[in-house]
Amino acid sequence: IRTPMLDRLAAQGAQFDQLYAQPMCTPTRAALMTGRYPFRYGLQSGVIPSAGTYGLATDEYLLPQMLKDRGYETALIGKWHLGHAKTEYWPRQRGFDHFYGALVGEIDHFKHASHGVKDWYRGNRPIVEQGYDNTLFGDEAVRLISQHKGDKPLFIYLAFTAPHSPYQAPDKFVKPYESVSDEQRRLYSAMVTAMDDSIQRVIAALERKGMRDNTMIVFQSDNGGVRSAMFAGESKVGNNLPADNGPFRDGKGTLYEGGTRVVGFMDWPGHIRPGTIEGMAHVVDMYPTIAAITGAKLEKNKPLDGINLW
Repeated sequence: IRTPMLDRLAAQGAQFDQLYAQPMCTPTRAALMTGRYPFRYGLQSGVIPSAGTYGLATDEYLLPQMLKDRGYETALIGKWHLGHAKTEYWPRQRGFDHFYGALVGEIDHFKHASHGVKDWYRGNRPIVEQGYDNTLFGDEAVRLISQHKGDKPLFIYLAFTAPHSPYQAPDKFVKPYESVSDEQRRLYSAMVTAMDDSIQRVIAALERKGMRDNTMIVFQSDNGGVRSAMFAGESKVGNNLPADNGPFRDGKGTLYEGGTRVVGFMDWPGHIRPGTIEGMAHVVDMYPTIAAITGAKLEKNKPLDGINLW
């Protein structure tokens, strides 16, 4: 799968050889936002379904709240999936100055809807837009960076919906994979390349703004590639699922390495040396690590499970 921008960033940064996440989306995102294992607040079992009325506990002190208290401008662009039934669970109420994207976990990438119900927001307001979601997420990040005044540091949580089912991508990204006979693998590949294209545009925006050398980039997946239709989501998929977890057993939804051991790297020019981090790390470690790098105070959070990797 063609990912020239991700390949470049990974090569010049620190690649995690043993980076672990939770086996599904909601638990991993909760761990990232809190620095705490999701069984501590009841989100360990699976994802929040469309009909779910619960969300990430409101007494948790989230990563964007901590960074906001440190003086950061905070933004979530993309997928939330930590509570949608009540506005108190929504991103703008949880420490994000800006929110653009989807509240629920799985949407049609062109129609921006789940089961025919629109799920596309700017702030707390539903909006209607045309376009491919993973391209629009890149557009929004570029816009935010380009308009950034520089009076505050900036934190962007850019959560793509690629390569989540349903497998869809614009023709220009599908065309290079015409030789791939399996349709799902072809579309899956195109989605990953579409994400890489958006990341390339974000990096270019940082460079134009003169922010690149003072920006740390963390890239990781929220779980291993899905190998069972049981864990593929609510949309219909075929039996021959397109993800490949290499030598690792099984995939998303399981506790095997294929479900929990994920790709990841950290890149920061002049601060992080190129190489491989061979020790074990987990998504909960990002909270205390980012706190250490930014000088944010760990005063309002509950006891952390993560450790400072810096």
